[in-house]
Amino acid sequence: VRCVGAGLAVAVDYGHERAARPPFGTLTGFRDGREVRPVPDGSCDLTAHVALDACAAGTDARLVPQRDALRHLGLDGGRPPLALASTDPAAYVRALSAAGEAAELLDPAGLGGFRWLVRPVGVPYDALLP
Repeated sequence: VRCVGAGLAVAVDYGHERAARPPFGTLTGFRDGREVRPVPDGSCDLTAHVALDACAAGTDARLVPQRDALRHLGLDGGRPPLALASTDPAAYVRALSAAGEAAELLDPAGLGGFRWLVRPVGVPYDALLP
């Protein structure tokens, strides 16, 4: 955040909340796209789930569901008007494809369930996100 002169610092994750933190942690390893035992010897990537509310604690950062943030930024996932299929079929297919991609980003059971940890820097928060 120190590197941001003005704007919004954003971290996106599917992390849990502190109250739901697993009692024995979540450290795990990944190698070739598969989960493996975490060994810090360079043979695998190490990762752990993040309690995003713990990251926000004590700061002016906020947690925003991805669905809400993207909708605020103008993404809606709505289908194009059917009349467009008659007047410009190629444009209709492009718009339908874009709507499907947007719907995937907005789906609360999928990517729309990710959360954004956002912190304004030098600008009012409400000017940027809900």
